[in-house]
Amino acid sequence: MGNILKKLALVLFSLLVVALLMELFLRVLFYHSKDFSMEMWKYAVAMKRSVPDPNLSFVHEPNTQAFLMGQDVKINSHGLRDREFSLEKPPGVYRIMVLGDSTTFGWGVSMDDTASKILERELNALRIPGYERFEVMNAGVGNYDTVQEVTYYRTRGIEFHPDMVILVFFINDPEPVPRQRNIVLIDRSYLVAFLTNRLDGVLRKTGARPGWKTYYASLYEDEKPGFQACKAALLNLAATTREQHAKLIVALLPELHEINNGYPFAAEHQKIKDVVAPTGVPVLDLIDGLKGHGPEETLWVTPLDDHPSGKANTLIAAQLRDAIVAELTTSRTSAAPSGH
Repeated sequence: MGNILKKLALVLFSLLVVALLMELFLRVLFYHSKDFSMEMWKYAVAMKRSVPDPNLSFVHEPNTQAFLMGQDVKINSHGLRDREFSLEKPPGVYRIMVLGDSTTFGWGVSMDDTASKILERELNALRIPGYERFEVMNAGVGNYDTVQEVTYYRTRGIEFHPDMVILVFFINDPEPVPRQRNIVLIDRSYLVAFLTNRLDGVLRKTGARPGWKTYYASLYEDEKPGFQACKAALLNLAATTREQHAKLIVALLPELHEINNGYPFAAEHQKIKDVVAPTGVPVLDLIDGLKGHGPEETLWVTPLDDHPSGKANTLIAAQLRDAIVAELTTSRTSAAPSGH
């Protein structure tokens, strides 16, 4: 029995040594990488913290910084990937808040190449009569869904008194609100993260888990609680912005794998349009300005990660700019006194 216990202890010690060596190897290997799964995990560990609100789950940790997906990423004192803003809106400023997930956050691109910052520069360059200066705030948080985005606006974003809110809707937004875990030894292990991510990939390739098309489409089944919560959140946002006298635009961002020759989620986009239609809130389908600009891969941050690249963000910002100008022009015209 004593020999068996010694052998068992030796095996366990050997496994521990191998695990520690693999942990060190992976930390070196993925120190600066563009591996989507590992970088997204590093982002969650370095820049997110849990909050008690179950409809928000987590937020950015203010004043944090990390090198992620080839970019220096900084979070300001209000938890935004943006420059600093005062809560009180400066005189002469028209303030726009952009809500969204990692596609809005700007995964894999510099802060200046996010759609929000491109949009801000273009709006200010137009010198629109009656509007002295524009501020566009990037309130995107990776892994947020519609419920979280709306909860963020109602509990935090509203304090910035935006004149307009743009909700960038992505195909996986009807997912249930994710939970931010806090198991330090597990959640901070590169080895555990690596094995978990690779296992997920194997399960999808073998069919043990549904492929991306099947999975995304399944989120829009009417009986799914996530879809019901998503619809309620959209209607809630429309009502809240109306109460605050802020304009609202819902922008539908397509999944960028297949947009040039028939989009696989056109029916899902239509479901969201049907939800929003009774509110009178304009819905902008961003696929119209993204397709036909070369192979889909030219719009991705890397060949294996279809988050919007700088090129895609430029095309997105142009569509948002035109929609905003049209909305402001219409508002100014309707507010002008009629002649006799």
